[in-house]
Amino acid sequence: MVNSGAAAGAERAAAVSVLPAWTSIQSLHYESLINQQQMLQDEVRTSAYQRGILANRPDFEDKVVLDVGAGTGILAIFAAQAGARKVYAVEATSAAEYARRLIAHNGLADRVEVIHSTVADLTLPEQVDVIICEPWGYFLFHERMIETLLLARDRFLRPEGKMLPATARAWLAPFTDHQLYMSRRVQLNFWRRTDFLGVDLTCLAEPVAQDLFAQPILGTVPPAQLMASPTAFPYDFRTMKLDALAEIHMPFRFLAAHPGQINGLAGWFDVTFEGSRERVRLSTAPDAPPTHWSQMRFVFAEPVDVQIGQRFQGSLVLSANEQASYTAQLNAVVKGKAVPPQEFRLHEYAGWHSPT
Repeated sequence: MVNSGAAAGAERAAAVSVLPAWTSIQSLHYESLINQQQMLQDEVRTSAYQRGILANRPDFEDKVVLDVGAGTGILAIFAAQAGARKVYAVEATSAAEYARRLIAHNGLADRVEVIHSTVADLTLPEQVDVIICEPWGYFLFHERMIETLLLARDRFLRPEGKMLPATARAWLAPFTDHQLYMSRRVQLNFWRRTDFLGVDLTCLAEPVAQDLFAQPILGTVPPAQLMASPTAFPYDFRTMKLDALAEIHMPFRFLAAHPGQINGLAGWFDVTFEGSRERVRLSTAPDAPPTHWSQMRFVFAEPVDVQIGQRFQGSLVLSANEQASYTAQLNAVVKGKAVPPQEFRLHEYAGWHSPT
């Protein structure tokens, strides 16, 4: 068995401080075929993976492939269609049974082996030539599944092996959306009532405001709302260390392209298949075809006024938390004046779709 015994135990122990426990809520989410359907029906997502695999047949032909977080096994099926000799489809939830059924129904059970296991507990009889995986959460990092991908890489990928996709970029840009900002202020106004059925609620307004503005907003960002050119933060999962995911720093420096109010930061990501034959990119940007990831907005508790050409700079620091996600800390300066620091909890996101 590959990487078994004391060595594997040491690697798993070293990862404990970073890797989150798989919560029952996540398990229920990914066990559901209805939720798997949402991902399969994301045509941009699924077709990009299909093209990234099938268009790079030389990377798969007669190779041993590991599919991390296989779900229904669709990526494992693509790998077998691309000519893989053996595919290990690893799924931590009971969705593994659906994957077995789908793979057998499509006549691929002789080449695709479904394993119901976490990567930390996995043993394989051989190392693999290729790892395929779709671990991306909202704003790339939510759910912390990238850690599982890196653990699989460290335990099972041959030194000369490939990862598809192998690279990603997170993006940030300031945005303006007065309607979104005011919707939160209106919600907060309820707690400023001094006579709600004879009760003064105002003592709770401050903690409600902190909780409300700590929730990022998930939805569509019209490109016209961006106040400056976005900044990219590149990541190479072929070389990234597992412990680098414990705290992720995103320093930014924007020049306002328009005068007006900055109501927060918008975030999105793209990932790239660096295949030997074709390079395929999957983008979740505001100007790209929509995906189920949408974009994530970090809404400021107070708007920031800028003039064209003014500098808005600072940093967003993501710290891994116990909710299988990240807590983000924003610090920024505009016109030499500090913007009030603000915390965001990626796992407490809310939904909002701006009118187009």
